[in-house]
Amino acid sequence: MRVAILDGYVDEPSCLGVPPYISPYPRYIAGAVEDSGHEYDYLTIDELRKGKRIEGGLLVLIAGALVPGKYLRGMPISNREIAFVAEGFDGTKVLGGPLVRFGFHDGRFEKMYDYLAKKDLDACVSDFLESGQFSDRNRESEEWARWAVKGAKVSSKHPDFPQPLIAEIDMSRGCARYFTGGCSFCIEPMYGEPYYRDNEDVIEEVGTLTRIGVTNFRLGGQACLFCYNAYGIGETERPEPNPAYIEELLKGIRKVAPDLRVLHTDNADPSVIAAHPSKAKEVLKLLVKYCTSGNVLSLGMESADPNVMEKNNLNARPEEVIRAIEIINSVGARRGPTGLPYVLPGINFISGLKGETKETFQLNCRFLKDVLDSGLLLRRINIRQVLEVRGSFPVRRHYKEFRAFKKRVREEIDRSMLEKIVPRNTVMKQVYLELKKGKKTFGRQIGSYPILVGMPYERDLNQFVDVIVLDHGYRSVTGIEHPLDINKATLGALASIPGIGAKRAARIVRARPVRTKEDFIFSLDDEKVAMQVLDYVKIG
Repeated sequence: MRVAILDGYVDEPSCLGVPPYISPYPRYIAGAVEDSGHEYDYLTIDELRKGKRIEGGLLVLIAGALVPGKYLRGMPISNREIAFVAEGFDGTKVLGGPLVRFGFHDGRFEKMYDYLAKKDLDACVSDFLESGQFSDRNRESEEWARWAVKGAKVSSKHPDFPQPLIAEIDMSRGCARYFTGGCSFCIEPMYGEPYYRDNEDVIEEVGTLTRIGVTNFRLGGQACLFCYNAYGIGETERPEPNPAYIEELLKGIRKVAPDLRVLHTDNADPSVIAAHPSKAKEVLKLLVKYCTSGNVLSLGMESADPNVMEKNNLNARPEEVIRAIEIINSVGARRGPTGLPYVLPGINFISGLKGETKETFQLNCRFLKDVLDSGLLLRRINIRQVLEVRGSFPVRRHYKEFRAFKKRVREEIDRSMLEKIVPRNTVMKQVYLELKKGKKTFGRQIGSYPILVGMPYERDLNQFVDVIVLDHGYRSVTGIEHPLDINKATLGALASIPGIGAKRAARIVRARPVRTKEDFIFSLDDEKVAMQVLDYVKIG
């Protein structure tokens, strides 16, 4: 049987799958299909939108953008499109992924699809291909290791391969706080005792992807990096980090992928960092040593309100979060080769939790103000509403306050943080140009939660350029290529150089070719301006 794997993209708290990411799901499914002796085709929802046809006897649709954001490219599949796909496919159809697993699907899909996989979609597909019967089960550890390797080559079929594709790598399943129920809203404790993958399995998967041509990786799929095979799992909510095991992993990845371009990580529990500062610093030093700069550790604070913390079994008190931010900054704030600090904390806030009042948002804002005033850096502040996976929550009760809090953070915190992280005249290396909008070009560095870079002129897409930062928005920066080739740059690009403008740009164009510094100075009407501009351009 020929299997059609349709990637509708996923976006979860601990798993990214919207371009330029490829999530692990299509790789596992491809591995399961190959393991069963069958063939597959892979396409993305964006390719389908452009007219590519689905062919085969079995359709496997992956869906589930549980925490949708603002996307530069690629939009997760909609409910309307899920229905449209079902209507247009004559063979057997199975729908799965986070959308089904956590019950966020449209009830009508049960009639449109032959099966809705409520657990691991790859295991469901494997059982159907082997026995003719669908099932609901999680993959076994041996299947996990085998399918991740066998299905790795599906990455080469992704439209973003080889660049700017970044492969999301699963590290674990579950949460170290499972025995207390964990945070009231979180899906991870629902898996029970956490399972951490063996280092050799992760290293083999990365090595296989590397041989195929993938060069960018994010170690995701985990509630807390510092809990990865830590000491005291199942005994304490704040297990002791295991730096030796983490170094074995990172060193092994570097050995099998010596020419990787990006290696980033995922979430961290601030209470674990605060409880074990020495061990946490050891782990952070490993991230600086083995990972690439621009890395982000998202801290699950969720709320600075003690009442919300108590009613939702949150793990980290505000003072612990501050301590974790201090520890990460002390090791990771140094600027790396990409132009960004090596590793910085991000922070997550969730609205709609039990016990929330109007005062909650004031406490959250005061906490962020304290962080900003202390001189500490936060790379990303993520504010979202709770997902009702584990029961009902008063999501809409304070929607007005939620919107006001989000707006206030963007206006009063985000820009100030961004100005500190990438000050004016910082050179951001290897920005991938992805989108044109009007006469502007937009791009991002590859990695975790990259900063959006806007260039105020048109440029060819699908290439890497270095960009010097000229100005800051709330969550983006404006810049120009660095150095800008004075003899090749467009009129619009030249006009974007500070101090130049349209008239002086026209003078430069008329004076081409500009071979020397003296030629450049002569082409302008102001020697002082010319000397200031020399830092931005390449002559000759």
